[in-house]
Amino acid sequence: MKGTILAFAALVIAAALTGGVASAAPAKNDVQVIGNVQIDASDPTVAYVTGRYICQGGPGAHVWVSAKQAESRLPENWLTEEGSGGLAAAWSHSHRNAVTCDGQWHTATFTIDQAEWGQGELEPGQAWVQFCVIPSTGEEDIVWSMRFAAIK
Repeated sequence: MKGTILAFAALVIAAALTGGVASAAPAKNDVQVIGNVQIDASDPTVAYVTGRYICQGGPGAHVWVSAKQAESRLPENWLTEEGSGGLAAAWSHSHRNAVTCDGQWHTATFTIDQAEWGQGELEPGQAWVQFCVIPSTGEEDIVWSMRFAAIK
């Protein structure tokens, strides 16, 4: 009996060790919007969003950052819906910001504007902010942080 238990324990340990070597760790990707959105003093179509992120995948990664406002400048739930940017009183966003996807946490401030497209002028109040890290490893590794944030 003792021999059977030892043999079984050896098989369990060997399987655990082999499984750890054979399979790669899943990519760790996460994002968080930090603080408020700051409107550029010289251009109300431009703002700055600070985010904290971690991603893997090397070069080619980027972020999409967006701020949408209702005419009331209040946190209206319809802004959270897909495609609501076209109905927003103000919407600025950008795909042009680069990120470093090296498996380490980074904090950075990202510029949003209307260079790609957008509308209206951002004003103090509330905005629906979306922060998305798009690693070069594929769509399954994309991560989002979305929330209402003060815009100043």
